[in-house]
Amino acid sequence: MVAAFLAYMSMYAFRKPWSADKYDTQADIILFGVAFGYKVVAAIAQLIGYMGSKFLGIKFASEATMSQRVPIVVGLILCSEIMLLCFAVVPAPYNVLFLILNGLPLGMVWSMLFGIVEGRKITEFLALGMSVSVIFSSAWVKDVGRWTMSDLGVELFWMPFVTGLIFLPVLALSMLMLWHVPPPTEEDIAARTEREPMSRAQRRAFVRKYLVGMIALVCGYTILMGYRNVRDDFMPDILSAMGYETVTFGSMENWVGVSVIVLLCLLWFVKSNRYAVYANLAFVGVGALLVGATTLMVSNQMIEPKLFYILNGIGLYMAYIPYQSIFMDRLLASLNTVATASFLIALGDAYGYLTVIATYIAKDIYPVVTGATLDWAQVLDIGAYVVLIGVPICVVVMICYFNRHLYD
Repeated sequence: MVAAFLAYMSMYAFRKPWSADKYDTQADIILFGVAFGYKVVAAIAQLIGYMGSKFLGIKFASEATMSQRVPIVVGLILCSEIMLLCFAVVPAPYNVLFLILNGLPLGMVWSMLFGIVEGRKITEFLALGMSVSVIFSSAWVKDVGRWTMSDLGVELFWMPFVTGLIFLPVLALSMLMLWHVPPPTEEDIAARTEREPMSRAQRRAFVRKYLVGMIALVCGYTILMGYRNVRDDFMPDILSAMGYETVTFGSMENWVGVSVIVLLCLLWFVKSNRYAVYANLAFVGVGALLVGATTLMVSNQMIEPKLFYILNGIGLYMAYIPYQSIFMDRLLASLNTVATASFLIALGDAYGYLTVIATYIAKDIYPVVTGATLDWAQVLDIGAYVVLIGVPICVVVMICYFNRHLYD
């Protein structure tokens, strides 16, 4: 669990530090007659590479063997660090092109790592280690990135590369630990079904067999992913709009992470795979309702913005983390089919990041079309209502559809 946490936390040090600044001193970039903010273009550039990697991961992550996963992850992350060096050396705005190449290797890391921990009796705990790192890591690496600039005097565009260097020893330790993780035992296989690499024909057959459920699964996941990325990538901008200029990101997300860990540990007590699927979907639905409720409360000045960000984060990750890992592992176990959760995760991620890119582009096109301004805090509000309505609908569809396919 510690190794899984450290491994994915390390990956964030090569992906997220650049977003610690608002880049408001950089000139807008004109594309097709529309002025896009530098940070928006940078975010889209990295996501294009990241999304492309997710589509590649549908094939490579689902086909990789246990012994291949750690070396592949190490190679992917080191390639991304080289691209951050190029991002520092090449002048703006041309350096954003290297964020595409930075994101391209990183998109496969999650599904590659999850293939090591899935299919075990204690996958809930192992996956929880990976999953909650998403909450803590993004805030931590942003704080480290800001520290390198404020205390070490690192220049803005060198900051992501330096932050990556700082986390390299942690990456090496976590990879060494994961290299020694044994494969699932016979007892694990009996409890959670066998996990084997999936060929292209097997992937297509799986999707065709469970098409309606898969559509609902991917749709709900893309909605949550879109909301999460706006909240995470533009956290400094959103907090600034809410009146919090100097807040420490980790001070908020630590509360979120601890709360979500306590809540999700409860899922381990559900031993039946069938009822665990229902319990995970219940967490997803309740989390989505909490996202909408906290947005309504802050809009009506019932809670202050910092408390909103904490409660909203608890709701978001109550829904997102089970969806991203634990739910998919239990679903495969209950469907009683030989497959891999890495495939489902890569599939959901691929279409999720396509939605994120569309959202980022639409945000800057909207003022051109309508003449009205739209800041990231407003985008977050709109996204919350989409989560509030769309995710519970997807949950209900999945319960109704998968109910007849699930075994204990």
